[in-house]
Amino acid sequence: MENKKQKIKKLIKRNEELKPIVFVSFKTDKELDLYRKKIHKERVEYFNNQKQIQQLEWDLMTPEEQAKEKKRDRFLELKAKGEPFDLSEFEDL
Repeated sequence: MENKKQKIKKLIKRNEELKPIVFVSFKTDKELDLYRKKIHKERVEYFNNQKQIQQLEWDLMTPEEQAKEKKRDRFLELKAKGEPFDLSEFEDL
């Protein structure tokens, strides 16, 4: 478990280094496209790190925490779609 926590810290630290490279604004779409091509490798690394962080955090959760997270995601999905739902079902969130 400690190994996963260390890996999360390492990935977060690396993403903090990559963030100013990946998230840059430009005046034109052409400038943005050229820059994205230039930093393609860093962008791929950044977003792959994000996926790994999410998976490691999930792995570190208890079954109860995972169940609550799934329930929260279900609530947000229903709300976003505008589908009817029983609010009392989600009171414990």
